[in-house]
Amino acid sequence: MDNLSLWIEAFSGLGLFLFGMIYLESRIKASAGASFRRMIRNATDTHFKSLFAGLAATALFQSSSVVTLMALSLIGAQMMGLESAIAMIFGSNIGTTVTAWIIGLIGFKFDILLLSYLFIGVGGLGSVLAEQGGRWRNWFGAMVGFGLIFLGLEGMKESFDTISKSFDIAAYHFGHPYWYALVGFALTAVIQSSSASIAIVQSALYTSIIGFDDAAAFVIGANVGTTVTAVLGAIGGIPDKKRTALAHLFFNVSTGVVALLLLKPLVSLVMLIMPGTDSVIQIALFHTIFNLIGVILWFPFISPLALWLHHFFKKEPVHVTLYLHNVSTDVPDVALEALRKEVGHLSEEVERFALLAINIPPPKVLKDHTPTDKLLDRYQENMELSYEKLYDPIRLLEGEIYRYVTQATLGKSDESFLEKLNEVVRQTSYLATAAKAIKDMLEDLNRLYLAESTEEQKFLRNLRYQILKSVEAFDAAKRGDGDARREMENIYKRIAESYRDNMGTIRGIAKNREIPTEMTTIAVNDMHLSKSFTKSLRNALRFESVWEEENDEEEEKEKAERQQ
Repeated sequence: MDNLSLWIEAFSGLGLFLFGMIYLESRIKASAGASFRRMIRNATDTHFKSLFAGLAATALFQSSSVVTLMALSLIGAQMMGLESAIAMIFGSNIGTTVTAWIIGLIGFKFDILLLSYLFIGVGGLGSVLAEQGGRWRNWFGAMVGFGLIFLGLEGMKESFDTISKSFDIAAYHFGHPYWYALVGFALTAVIQSSSASIAIVQSALYTSIIGFDDAAAFVIGANVGTTVTAVLGAIGGIPDKKRTALAHLFFNVSTGVVALLLLKPLVSLVMLIMPGTDSVIQIALFHTIFNLIGVILWFPFISPLALWLHHFFKKEPVHVTLYLHNVSTDVPDVALEALRKEVGHLSEEVERFALLAINIPPPKVLKDHTPTDKLLDRYQENMELSYEKLYDPIRLLEGEIYRYVTQATLGKSDESFLEKLNEVVRQTSYLATAAKAIKDMLEDLNRLYLAESTEEQKFLRNLRYQILKSVEAFDAAKRGDGDARREMENIYKRIAESYRDNMGTIRGIAKNREIPTEMTTIAVNDMHLSKSFTKSLRNALRFESVWEEENDEEEEKEKAERQQ
């Protein structure tokens, strides 16, 4: 049962740690204004500055793992370059030796658990009191993220506290010091703290349980073991974040290998510098020397190392287009066909966006032919989706179509071809305008879903009805339904003619003193946006008919050629 509790605590600590990483990055991105970005850029704009920042921060927090995670968070938030992050990690490797000196000189160990409580307490209280949506609220949120990282690390350490306390290093008398390097690596990887591991070996060295060479090899292994934290922190991150973790691993492993190969000379150097000194202080000096050697060896090669690391974790390009990225603009007919299909793809995205905005799940409802009123009754609950993320692909897709059209016009003089490209641009523009009308309604729709007055609920239902009917008619017309095309025209006319009825509903909203005054303005704006949405879809349909007529003409030509 005790072992089960231990593993639950370890797993929970890992979850807190990973969530803290993600949350910290999101708050940094949200809160980072120009001044903060400038401060980070100024503090890390050279390799030496980044090295010193890593050293100073590690000496302050008494944890190279925390500083490494800080660098990963900043690079994940795209506020620091890969080379700066690598230099900062080099500095943290020197800074982490400060802990060994403190233990050796005064036996003090920083309480990271207390620090996590402080960050979470101050950050949580500040998040509650700060203005919603303001930068200070994001900054306090970043403090909570930092605290969660500390708390997660401490949770993992605490879960293995029994291991670290009962770890009898005297039981491991190996024939060669290199075995102690493996023990140091394994212990540090488990308890997530090289400082704790080195404290154990300093205690063993102080009581003469093991020799200095064995302790030195153990420290080298513990130094490599800290890379596990960075690897965990890079999970699910952007490529540069993973490259930074790989650089940390590569640097620590290579430094450890060199230190192990030069173990005897390095130990002799320590004895030469501090002869007759307490062995606990001597091991702190050894820890500093081999980390300094690693930084001296690798510091001049930060830029080549970063360049080499770009060969790893290459992110496959994500295409928002379905057709254009695979088709060259050199063959006009093929390019036009690809554009026609891509515009069709854009229209589907606009339909989907509009339906989700009124909480109707696409595309099933368009195929079932369920009566409009029944659909509105069936799907009344607010889905509470991230509508901004749904709109972003539409905007990107629109841009890709415009870019492709621009490339297709280069060097072309065929007037007919250029006119068809112009029609694509106009159709795309109408579809984008329809999507923008829905986007501008999103915040208002969310308020209307929460409204309780009869007037507001009636207006919301009319708004949803108009949007749903427009999408249904547009989708059917796109598929060649002539009746639906005429229905689209009728819907637009009815919306335009129903202005007076809608104004009656809006006057009812204005008269109800229990309804906030701004709801009148919201209703008027949304009425015009709904009209703009339907009008834009109707105008986009005109170009669908042009495509259909051209296809019919081509089919007729092919049929005539076959008959000849």
